[in-house]
Amino acid sequence: MVYEAQIEGIFIDRQLEEPVVMLKQKDGDHRVPIWIQMGEMFSLALHISGDDYKPPRPFAHDLIRTVIKNLQASVQHALITDIIDHVYRAQLHLTSPVTPLELDARPSDAILMALKFDAPIYIDEKVVQKSAELSKKHPPGRLQQRLQKLHPEDFINLVQ
Repeated sequence: MVYEAQIEGIFIDRQLEEPVVMLKQKDGDHRVPIWIQMGEMFSLALHISGDDYKPPRPFAHDLIRTVIKNLQASVQHALITDIIDHVYRAQLHLTSPVTPLELDARPSDAILMALKFDAPIYIDEKVVQKSAELSKKHPPGRLQQRLQKLHPEDFINLVQ
């Protein structure tokens, strides 16, 4: 089973000083925090904020969007598929005049490309389960306890 998700926010985890994109089940309560890199955080925040900033040269995601469009393809959806060795895995699903494609991707890249094509983001149920299990088994700095007690003011929100 897969859940459709939306971005609940992009934050800086103040304790770990790392960016986090929080995905929330669209019609439910499941949440999945995914730690990402600063570059992806910046690109996601720019896109979500609707900022009309135009860089002097295209960012990599903008270049990829142009390539996909010029190949007469489109992004159908992003799917967060699994967690293997504490690393989140994702696929970007495309359609083209030739064939459908499933591309291996980092979750942050898959999410951003889905946003750029106004396509849905899905999370496999096993990711929700594994995320909760990992937090219980390996709570770095009591991470699971912290996540359950977090409030919006505990994060620096980058898209307001």
